Amino acid sequence: MLSINFALRGTYSFDAHAAALLGTNFKNVTILAIMDADTASREIDIVALHKQIFPLLPAGTPNDPRSYDYVKIQTTAGHTTILGMAWINETTVTQITSTKITAVIGNVSATDAIRVKNALLQNGFKDIAITVG
Repeated sequence: MLSINFALRGTYSFDAHAAALLGTNFKNVTILAIMDADTASREIDIVALHKQIFPLLPAGTPNDPRSYDYVKIQTTAGHTTILGMAWINETTVTQITSTKITAVIGNVSATDAIRVKNALLQNGFKDIAITVG
């Protein structure tokens, strides 16, 4: 079966097997909970979702939504969702560790700082400190 070992409150990026149905915004998501099928079914209709997603899963995936675990995640935009572990392409899972980037941009005006900040925000970077001088 699956060998994904998510750490609670860890940050990960991954792809879903059924990206057309589940979306592709699984970059820098935070793991909020790992749960069994009964717990997940209190928040989502695992049977209905499984019926839609199953044809897109790899061969050998059990055709039973109660046979695998689920993970509750929060995206960088603050949205939460629940995914079946079998819906995640385990070969694409990467754990994200935080670091700090320092960039020096020369030959610009003070008003360019706003443009740089907006560009960073539009690309999902929220912990930003910009100084001019």
